[in-house]
Amino acid sequence: MHAPDDPFAPPQSDVRAPAVTGDAFYVVSPLKLVVLYVATFGLYQMYWFYRHWSRWQAVHRVKLRPVVRALFAWLTVHALARRIDEALRASGSARRWWPMAVASVFALCEAVSWGTAFVGPSVAERWPATTPWMDWSGIALMPLACASLVRLQLAANAACGDPQALRNRRFTLYNLLWIVGGVSVVAIATVIVFRLRAG
Repeated sequence: MHAPDDPFAPPQSDVRAPAVTGDAFYVVSPLKLVVLYVATFGLYQMYWFYRHWSRWQAVHRVKLRPVVRALFAWLTVHALARRIDEALRASGSARRWWPMAVASVFALCEAVSWGTAFVGPSVAERWPATTPWMDWSGIALMPLACASLVRLQLAANAACGDPQALRNRRFTLYNLLWIVGGVSVVAIATVIVFRLRAG
C-alpha cells in the first residue's frame, strides 16, 4: 500500500457512495391522513402512495416509477410495507405491527372496490338483486382500507424518527383545497347517480 504522501502513488478516487439524506418515507399525521382520505373519498391515497415511493426513490437513488406504483397501489402495497418494516428494524424501532397482514387487508379492500366498479354493472344486469351490494361494498370497506393506511403511516413516521409527525400535522391551504375539491366532486357525483336512477 502506498503511503498517503507518496508522490509516485496513482491518484485515488473516492468511490464511496454518497450519503443518504432526508426521510425515506412521507411523514404525515394520522389525523391529517384520515381527513384527506375521507374528504376525497379515497382518492388521496394515490397522492399518499406517490409521496412514499417518490421519497424512497429520491433517498435511495433508484428508479421505481412512483406514479405507476401509486396507480396500482393494491399490487405494490406489500413492497412498501416491507420497506417500511426494514427501515424500522434498521433504526432500532422495530415493532409488532404485522406489515404483510396490514398490506393484505388494504389490497383486498382495493381489489373488491375495483372489482365492483368494473365488473359490478355487468353482474347487476344479470342479477339485479346484487345491485345494492355492489353499490355499497366499496364504501363499506373504505374504513378498513383507511385503517390499513394509518397503520402503515404510523410505522413510516416511526421509521423516519418522527412518530408524532410533528413536521406535517397542520392543515395547509393546499390541504383545504383537497378537502373542498374532494367533497364537491363526491357531492356532484352522488347527485348525478341518484338522478340517473330516478329518471
